[in-house]
Amino acid sequence: MTADLHGVVTTAARPDPELLHRAGEIARRLGLPLVSRDRRKLDEILAEYAASFSAVATREGTFLYADGRQYRYHPGMAVVRLRQVMRGHPDPLLEVGEVRPGDRVVDATLGLGADAIVLSHAVGPEGRVVGVEDRPVVAFFVEEGLSTYAYPALPELEAAMRRVDVVWGDHVDYLRRLPDRSVDLVYFDPMFRKTISASRGIDALRVFGDPSALRFEAVKEAVRVARRRVVLKDRRDGGEIDRLGFQPVPKGSGRIQFGVIDVGGGK
Repeated sequence: MTADLHGVVTTAARPDPELLHRAGEIARRLGLPLVSRDRRKLDEILAEYAASFSAVATREGTFLYADGRQYRYHPGMAVVRLRQVMRGHPDPLLEVGEVRPGDRVVDATLGLGADAIVLSHAVGPEGRVVGVEDRPVVAFFVEEGLSTYAYPALPELEAAMRRVDVVWGDHVDYLRRLPDRSVDLVYFDPMFRKTISASRGIDALRVFGDPSALRFEAVKEAVRVARRRVVLKDRRDGGEIDRLGFQPVPKGSGRIQFGVIDVGGGK
């Protein structure tokens, strides 16, 4: 979360004691003030506390409110991508990452978690996907969504979501704690610094995010801990693949490009 983004926690307009308790727990986890709703409009609360956003506890879960909009968790493109994978179609990330059942994967820039969900499905119950997110409000929002979002029409999606382990913190610090060659794949998808999509999900990341460039130190640590490959996703004209020393993957003609650093032969 950007350093100047100040938030508060509140509840739905008519909270019961259980909801008040839930809001208090959220406030403690995020280190944010808990504000009584008193049936006020959210914009009134934000103005009174000079806040940029509010995390709002409701009986249906938590939503984020900023810039006059509500953001409720949704797995986004993971739904479409998972359906395609289950029909036998290739997924570019899974192909570039050479992802296999049983793999251990670190998604070092979790964001809203769509890539982590697809990776989780691919590695299966015997594998593990850890998603690292350094913005506390995003980490909380996505962790709650991954553990509670219901999609009965696609149980494989729910299963993949539940298996993603969310770590709150800086990905460099997390990678430093891992032993050498302890995971199969480390994946980076830094938030795009130029607009590439008008989707609500990308908008949410921009509101609550930090557009800082990926650090060389992060790549160095990823190469140390990966057994097989480190993968970076960027705009085709973004320049990050060259700047950080990745080998561009030539396939594809869209606006997204992957870069890889091959580390070894894997398991």
